[in-house]
Amino acid sequence: MVTDENLELDTLQTPRNNATNPILSIPADIFRCIADYLERADALRLKLVCRGLSQSQVIDEVIYKYPIQFEDVREMRLNDWNYKSPGRERWEAFCASVNDGNRRFISKIAMCHFSSIDDFKWIAENLPNLTSLDISNIKDFVWTPAEIWTWNELVQACPNLFSRLQELEVCNWSDFAAHSRVEYNYSYNDYQFKPNFRLSRRRDLSSVPSAILPACTQLKTLGVRGSFRHITWTEWEIHQRVCVFVDALITHGPSTLTTLRVHDLSPFLSLLVSENVKLRKLCKIEVSLCAWVHEHRDSFRSYPYQFLTHRMIPGTQHREEEGEFDTGDYEACERNHMEIGQKVTQGVGHSLCNMFKELHTASQESHIKVLPTESLRDIILHPFHFVSVHRPTRNNQVEYPDCSVDEDMQSALQWMVRTCGFRPIFAWDSLCCDVFPANIDHSTTKPKADIISGLKTFFETLRQLGIPVRLSIGDRGMTYTNNGLDRSVYFSDYKHHVGEGAERKQVLAASQARFNLSRIAHLVDELIIQYSLDMPGVAGWGKSNRQLSKGEVALVAREMKGWRKFWARYALRLTALKKLTLLIPAGIFEAWSLSKQLAQLLGDESWQVLELDVVSRRIEASGIDGYMHMVGRYLHKRHPRMRFLKRSFYRQNDKPLELNAAPMTEDMLDEENIFAEDGEELADLPKEEANRFWCAGRKPEKRPLQYSDMPPTKRPRIE
Repeated sequence: MVTDENLELDTLQTPRNNATNPILSIPADIFRCIADYLERADALRLKLVCRGLSQSQVIDEVIYKYPIQFEDVREMRLNDWNYKSPGRERWEAFCASVNDGNRRFISKIAMCHFSSIDDFKWIAENLPNLTSLDISNIKDFVWTPAEIWTWNELVQACPNLFSRLQELEVCNWSDFAAHSRVEYNYSYNDYQFKPNFRLSRRRDLSSVPSAILPACTQLKTLGVRGSFRHITWTEWEIHQRVCVFVDALITHGPSTLTTLRVHDLSPFLSLLVSENVKLRKLCKIEVSLCAWVHEHRDSFRSYPYQFLTHRMIPGTQHREEEGEFDTGDYEACERNHMEIGQKVTQGVGHSLCNMFKELHTASQESHIKVLPTESLRDIILHPFHFVSVHRPTRNNQVEYPDCSVDEDMQSALQWMVRTCGFRPIFAWDSLCCDVFPANIDHSTTKPKADIISGLKTFFETLRQLGIPVRLSIGDRGMTYTNNGLDRSVYFSDYKHHVGEGAERKQVLAASQARFNLSRIAHLVDELIIQYSLDMPGVAGWGKSNRQLSKGEVALVAREMKGWRKFWARYALRLTALKKLTLLIPAGIFEAWSLSKQLAQLLGDESWQVLELDVVSRRIEASGIDGYMHMVGRYLHKRHPRMRFLKRSFYRQNDKPLELNAAPMTEDMLDEENIFAEDGEELADLPKEEANRFWCAGRKPEKRPLQYSDMPPTKRPRIE
């Protein structure tokens, strides 16, 4: 093993020919570029496992660049801070680990709500290269009898710290709800009584904009965290949450400020852009879209009904406790709060489409660039955000137009493509049902034909705009909240009625794989199919036996039959398909080799494949599983029941596939046809005709016999 004693990994100069790192034997400068993409946990794992990197400055730089992040302190409670290792104990361990060899690497750090002024003093004295500070977890209100500090006291104790900051993250100073919600992070288990008191860091009339911002004389980027998901607004609330924020930024914002980063969709965006003349050098506003989209992904274009929309109410009524944030200048404000409120309630807070149009409009009205903070290349959306699935319920209500015929929305989509590479993936699971749209369970749902027609028009519009149509089957993180069969199977039996009058009865029928793709399959550019790793989903927590029961075997067999019908229905219609990505059980994948239609779909010589077997000893918590954190302590007992594999089939040309599909009847387009179990469409493909991507279709490679292939011979022993 090569060590750092005879190898310098961290030189900034061009390395010698033999200057390679101990892992991949690549030049040290290339290794430094690769290390820049490592997460903090991955870098620490390398440092602990690889002896050759135990003293590497490159790895130390990755670990210490942002050692304590916002997610580490986001849900910190008082008991956690005082008595558990992730709290003050971790902070003290971090302080002890800082030395002359690594202190220069630390450029950003996040502080906890329970941090003291002494902690900030330590940062100012021991981290000379720190230029980015995240104090967004620190709220104005405190519910503890412990000594607290005010914003003025903090600035007076650490003036040199704030004067050198170039990036600062704070909690929205005008959002009362965000500051008052911190009460739930306090615990009174070690107190005899819980008196009714609330202390404020503003008790000396100081606040973040009035005390902190003027002290940051070199500030270039200001980040703001806070929630703006209010349903009902009054004129006073509009002033407090919109006008107060904008006025404070204009009045106290440093002249060096060029970028404003908003971590949640903000109601003050349009007003902020209109006041751009007063914002001096501000030239860019970054808005976080992924969090909002993920939370509202299955809300079906928000609520299209007047009694459920965000609404504006005239008046100054508000909760008494919100007076803590009252600046007393409501009467002096010359803005039309009703007009601003209408923009807020009908704009970014209403639906995904309105939010896109609001961002596009704001970017066109001034020199300030409005950009998303994250790339939207692979963002997962629900197709019903863009296509209206509800019909009007009142005579005087006007139906919301679909995006496919909305010119403003098309311009907004083009802007999203240019600015952030907008290439969404549409979660198709709501339409993967034999009885769609009855599974939506809403009395105002449009007929199926109208919904499918709207989706077809919308997808045609996307392709005209240069946006590929990407569908995902199996992304059920929010549509299906409970674990088990709902998350693990696709072809369950469905209920329907047969007969008329007195003979009418309800029966169960086998799934016919009606995934509502017949009219739009020719528009699909990419298809993603994935299963939950707990397939078949009925094992229960703690069951580690990998052998499937008879009932589970029957479930898997039903899935195989369902996929045979799926490919028989759609495979020859996917003429524009360019990529097929799979994460499925190995047994189901091998069963697909018997599908004649799938073999014909992948029979073109332009198709290639990437193969990767999934090796996992246990099911890890997934980012889309919101409930997994509650059972995290039992994850080590949960093992996948089946062997999974990943496959990615792709082709690099845009020519439509010639699949010679038979003409479709109206019943086939409406997916009313039923497959016969012994029909020709579901018959097995002969093994000799299997596709080349499956084991049965691979021909053995013929090559001349090599010397290395000769069996070893045993020499006779000579006495």
